[in-house]
Amino acid sequence: MGKIVVIGSINMDIATELAGMPELGETVKGQDAVISPGGKGANQAVAAAKLGGDVVMVGMIGNDAFGADALANLNSFCVDVTHVRGVDLTTGLAMILREHGDNRIIVAPGANNAWPDDLALEEIIAGASIVLLQNEIPFSVIEKAVDVAVQHGIPTVFDPAPVDRFPVAFLRKITYLTPNETEFKQLPDDILQGNTEALLVTRGKDGVRICVADGDIEIPALDVKVKDSTGAGDTFNGAFAVAITTGKVLHDAVRFANQAAAQSTTKIGAQVGMPFLEDIEANLEK
Repeated sequence: MGKIVVIGSINMDIATELAGMPELGETVKGQDAVISPGGKGANQAVAAAKLGGDVVMVGMIGNDAFGADALANLNSFCVDVTHVRGVDLTTGLAMILREHGDNRIIVAPGANNAWPDDLALEEIIAGASIVLLQNEIPFSVIEKAVDVAVQHGIPTVFDPAPVDRFPVAFLRKITYLTPNETEFKQLPDDILQGNTEALLVTRGKDGVRICVADGDIEIPALDVKVKDSTGAGDTFNGAFAVAITTGKVLHDAVRFANQAAAQSTTKIGAQVGMPFLEDIEANLEK
């Protein structure tokens, strides 16, 4: 298995369940708040590690209690945190409002925006088999990481969330783009050129659409009882990276990732719900 380098956000999540979302100026009661590790980067790192991946996390945390908890959590899953740095800012926070299995998320980036100029991205990426990126850190860091990966012939996975107006030239450098259906509609057309091998559109209960140059293929969703969809997309990305680094072909890698993402929705909490490899294998046998 090759090394998976995740470059991205590290947050703590504060979540509560609501009977209905508040209107402007309205206060509503939620259930007890749950504080747990999160951030799309850290989530993807943990998802890959729980499935047996050899994972390196590159990111920023605050020199505060939340940062210490986030670092300890990554360590607990044997994620290499050599390149996680602390700064005198608050650790990134995500406020998650859940309603009947769906969620709305507000992210306060904090330390995630404070990347140093002396970070040795080339040295870190050169030894990778695949690089995972998301859009919760400065775009300048993402762009540099992609350029380095391209120079070394290393495949990249980019989750374009939260979606932005990305330069088409940048998107065409990405090997695997993994937007959800809403994000896909906001991306420019005709990005299946350059280095891009596939566009993987995650569609929740409608499964995954694999878009390649010669057509689209639909991978159906699994029938599971959804309790919490938070982190399902991150689980998909982490699992997909593991599948690719273990030699699975594209369609099989997507099916494996789809299975992992579905299982992650059956428990409350982004990282808590992420399955271990034995969980996936047991369900695949069924």
